[in-house]
Amino acid sequence: MKLETIAEHTLAMDILPERAQILDIGARGLLFANELISRGHEVWTIDADDLEGMTHPNLAISDYDGYCYLRRTNDPQATMINERIPEENHDSVLVMTLKSYSKMVNVDFWDAIKIDCEGAEYEIIMSMDAPMATQLSIEFHLHTGIYGQKEVHQMEKKLLSLGYFAVSHLKYPAHGCSANYWDSLWVYEE
Repeated sequence: MKLETIAEHTLAMDILPERAQILDIGARGLLFANELISRGHEVWTIDADDLEGMTHPNLAISDYDGYCYLRRTNDPQATMINERIPEENHDSVLVMTLKSYSKMVNVDFWDAIKIDCEGAEYEIIMSMDAPMATQLSIEFHLHTGIYGQKEVHQMEKKLLSLGYFAVSHLKYPAHGCSANYWDSLWVYEE
């Protein structure tokens, strides 16, 4: 496989179609999305925060449809969603499952999905009842303490049961944080 890392997220470029349909969950900064758009791909961007330059309403992806609240930290890169109202800074935002969102935008199966959503990857992955894309480029957030290694193993088992295999799934320290799976690529094999 011809792997390429774009804005800290790896994709297998040789299996990406010429005009791929790509979903960028956690699109803050738009570096990943803009690079793929510049290469002629269709990219849908999702972020729970209302960010400058985004062409969509703020939205979160999780394991239910409804509303959730944003939990902000001192690190603007680490805004998280929370079902309950946090003690302060509690803007509400629409939340959807990956399946509901895909249906809404009329995409039956994505060519690639990037998931970098500050801990909600657990709910997204565990709620999948079928493969949703050929490639899943995932940043796990083990380092945040939202979930532990047990939950990472549950997500790995879930992905394997859906027909995905890990192309890249290494645990290493980065960004001044403890070891984490910062750039994990899973590919669906029929």
